[in-house]
Amino acid sequence: MFFSSQKRMNAEVAALLPQIMEFRHRLHRHPEIRYEEHWTSDRIAEYLAEAGITVKRGYAGGTGLIGEIGPDNSPVIALRADMDGLEIEEKTGLAYASEISGRMHACGHDGHMAMLCGAAAVVARHAKDLRCRVRFIFQPGEEMAAGGRRMVEEGVLDGVTAAFGMHGWPEFPEGTVYLRPGYAMAGADWFTITIQGKGCHGAAPEAGIDPIVIAAHVVLGLQTIVSREMSPCKPAVVSVGRIQAGTAANSIPDNATLSGTVRTLTPETQKKVRSAVERIATGTASSHRATASVQFDSNHYAPLYNDPKMCAFARRAIQNALGGEAFREADCPSMAAEDFAFYLRQTPGAFLWLGTRRPMGDTPGLHSPFFDFNDAALSAGIHTWLSLVGAYPETG
Repeated sequence: MFFSSQKRMNAEVAALLPQIMEFRHRLHRHPEIRYEEHWTSDRIAEYLAEAGITVKRGYAGGTGLIGEIGPDNSPVIALRADMDGLEIEEKTGLAYASEISGRMHACGHDGHMAMLCGAAAVVARHAKDLRCRVRFIFQPGEEMAAGGRRMVEEGVLDGVTAAFGMHGWPEFPEGTVYLRPGYAMAGADWFTITIQGKGCHGAAPEAGIDPIVIAAHVVLGLQTIVSREMSPCKPAVVSVGRIQAGTAANSIPDNATLSGTVRTLTPETQKKVRSAVERIATGTASSHRATASVQFDSNHYAPLYNDPKMCAFARRAIQNALGGEAFREADCPSMAAEDFAFYLRQTPGAFLWLGTRRPMGDTPGLHSPFFDFNDAALSAGIHTWLSLVGAYPETG
């Protein structure tokens, strides 16, 4: 630990919190979506530079950046925060609500950035006492754009020996930290199925090939993948979220388009479900005299795998900093996806869930227009980052 005492760390973080809270609110007012985070990137770079941290910019199309500090020729620990907002109109009514129409930080990335900046500021004050080099990674495009993959491909993990990410989680109690060794979050695929039929007048369906009826059969068929082709021990989700067809109530259109997502927990299951989606879509269309084409988005997310040894390290470090009750092991994986999985495919590490559920009142879920990151969890998040840095690398 680079602090002489836990009491000293607590006091330093407590003194910093008002500034970090204000910084989080400032970021919340100005959300930017995937690869457009130019204003956000500038603010992060300014904060790190003022703290005395070396900054390198221009990753993932320009908005990604890293900050680094610590002794040369020592093990490198990487800590990552995501930066992008969502295309959602905010309805919180907060004094610091989004000032950009149709954009908001509905997934808590403003909190993630603020916590990592706070940790960076504290680490910089004690740089001479570090036993490792710390790389602070600020990544664009986490929301359905696989910014994590681009960052890794561009070398942000070069020389890194351990990598950690963290996400606020409204399902868990405020200030707790959850972790699950092994496969902890799902891989994600997004698909589009186009059914080509034959249009005709709605009063004469025999003259055409109805793609809407076929689309309905495809949707029902897709639901049998999980219920009839997958083992209950290997979770998977197949959801159709959008169907588009036709422009008039009295006409059968030429085609229909279905869009949806697949969530799986292992690469093997991911491959099997993708194959089943294509087989069911094309086979169902063919049986109804139509054709179907299936396209999967190239920005698919890999399943997220937490290294068991790094999980054990994180448990010890966080319990020492926050107390035994603060750290908990999750009962089951999440079927949500996270592109930190690409970091963990290259470097041992773990992804943490920080509890943000308020003890009183309602806590809206992620991606809700009423969501707001819980400021009361900022302290636990900063302490979590500091505990990992202070304990790395373990000795003895």
